[in-house]
Amino acid sequence: MKALILHGPGKATVEDVPAPVATPGEVVVDVERVGVCGTDIEFFAGDMAYLREGHSSYPMRLGHEWAGVVAAVGDGVDPAWLGRRVMGNTMIGDGTCRRCQRGHQHVCENRDEVGIRDGRPGALAERIAVPERSLRGARPPGAGPGPKIHVDPRQV
Repeated sequence: MKALILHGPGKATVEDVPAPVATPGEVVVDVERVGVCGTDIEFFAGDMAYLREGHSSYPMRLGHEWAGVVAAVGDGVDPAWLGRRVMGNTMIGDGTCRRCQRGHQHVCENRDEVGIRDGRPGALAERIAVPERSLRGARPPGAGPGPKIHVDPRQV
């Protein structure tokens, strides 16, 4: 599949990368929309603090604000997700710590951050794999893609 890979400040290329697979508890989404925000610009410029702090490194695949259609589900995932239009949380807690249990996965010390922290590639690609628990905003199967912008007011 095609994906935009950021190799360093101001150095991005579209490349062929392996397509994601739906592992247990995850879904694969065909990406329809991706937002680009200030965080992405900071990575592109090389100014993002996560780079200096060691949370992120090049090469990386940006795209933490996204929407698309669930194309595959892993073991343990409800097959009713197939064909649903969704978006997902950027910050994905481990689901086990005290902060996550209180609904504060955004401050989980072991969180993934889609397209931001090392380990969870972003949605500037044809497909993305994410945990089922991160999905939000499901639209009925067959519904159109909706607006051509994705805004998460909780992040503003």
